[in-house]
Amino acid sequence: MEDCELCGRSTETVYIVSIEGVEFRVCPSCAKGKKIISEPNSRKPNTYDNYSKKAKGGQDENPELVDNYGKTIREARERLKIPLKVLAEMINEKETFLARVEEEKTEPPMALVKKLEKALMVNLIAKTDSPDAKTHSIGQSGRATLGDYKTE
Repeated sequence: MEDCELCGRSTETVYIVSIEGVEFRVCPSCAKGKKIISEPNSRKPNTYDNYSKKAKGGQDENPELVDNYGKTIREARERLKIPLKVLAEMINEKETFLARVEEEKTEPPMALVKKLEKALMVNLIAKTDSPDAKTHSIGQSGRATLGDYKTE
């Protein structure tokens, strides 16, 4: 059983649809009239993954959200004195869906994260501690090896 990301209803049949470029996992009634990316329970390997990579410009990684992203969103919204209904209208999203994101019942798609970051002036993407290739020196061979990276 999974919850529909639009209406919140529990459903066994899940469609993956695209609404204004944002992907949602929805129930059959919410899928009507939407651009269907994946049919229910027939998810073929890489069908959804390939679509996601194209939408993200071929990137493989999914940036992680900060811990307590819902609390961060709610506090920023309250700091700016914006009611949830007004925020939903500002970024063209459903109020009920934003409420589920604030309650951390639903993880927001990356397009929504970007809209929220811009509207609320917050950072919702967790910083990673991956080494930055530009700051490391490369050995004489012209290729980076494990020895070229400092460990802390």
